[in-house]
Amino acid sequence: MVFQMPQYWDVAIDGIQIVLCLLILVCLIRNRKKNRKSAQDEAFRESGPSFNAQIFYQTLKQQVDQAFANIAETVAAEQRRLDQALSNGIAASPRYDTASYPSNYRPSVNSEISPLAGPASDGDPLHEQIQKLADKGMSVRQISEELKTPLGEVELVLSLRTSLGN
Repeated sequence: MVFQMPQYWDVAIDGIQIVLCLLILVCLIRNRKKNRKSAQDEAFRESGPSFNAQIFYQTLKQQVDQAFANIAETVAAEQRRLDQALSNGIAASPRYDTASYPSNYRPSVNSEISPLAGPASDGDPLHEQIQKLADKGMSVRQISEELKTPLGEVELVLSLRTSLGN
């Protein structure tokens, strides 16, 4: 019996060593995951916003600026048409100039970009095309895609048409 006691101690010591090795492995794996995650976070913070985010922001800004320029030109063209219609019907009517009112937004319109940058005529070809396509039963989105015109501009032209009773 005295000789059996050391055998049990050897088994117990081996078991304790195995448990300690497993604990060390678990700690190493946990620390590795934490270190990898913190390294990725640090790399992202150093690099700033991603390239895709920058391109998306730039594209969105250009589209918004283009839409505002188109809307401003459409309003100016409609004002010229309205002034011309009023001057034909009424001899001496005061002209209200929008340039006299303060505005924070003054778009610079490039004639290559904006379809409305030219002088306004009685029937603007873009407006006529929009009206023809709407009469055919096309939706606003379909007209916008067909003519490669901003959705807001198509909606504006169609709402002006309905409000003026054309």
